[in-house]
Amino acid sequence: MNLAARIRHARTHVGMSQAVLARQLGVHRSCIGHWEGVSKSNPRHDRLAEVARLCVVSYEWLATGRGGMKLAHDPAHDIPAAFGKIVNDPQAIRLLRAWDALSLRSRMALLEIAEELASQRRPKRAHTDAVIKLHAGYFDKETGLPR
Repeated sequence: MNLAARIRHARTHVGMSQAVLARQLGVHRSCIGHWEGVSKSNPRHDRLAEVARLCVVSYEWLATGRGGMKLAHDPAHDIPAAFGKIVNDPQAIRLLRAWDALSLRSRMALLEIAEELASQRRPKRAHTDAVIKLHAGYFDKETGLPR
């Protein structure tokens, strides 16, 4: 099932029309139609998180198709491990799998190495004051923790 089909399935599962979902998201109804259609138009991550919240489905399932559709816990804790970033890069997936296999001591050592390497790299100019907004709230870009 692709993203368009998952959005449509989540919306219809709760008996919501495109117009109602659009109104609650503050977008035009046609926008929902594009997301659910074949136009290859996808919502931003924050909008997708809001769709998941409104339709009471797992954000990870909605965004990637992984895991279960229904929430089995508090929706405020339905944040993917990477704070809403969809991980499709094979190297990032390898890194996450290796991370899961490490002991706490090894994780802390690897984290120190990664932070040191990152501090030596000249950052690209980007959204320096950006805060990731997900349905669970706002996350501080420095700590990654909810504000």
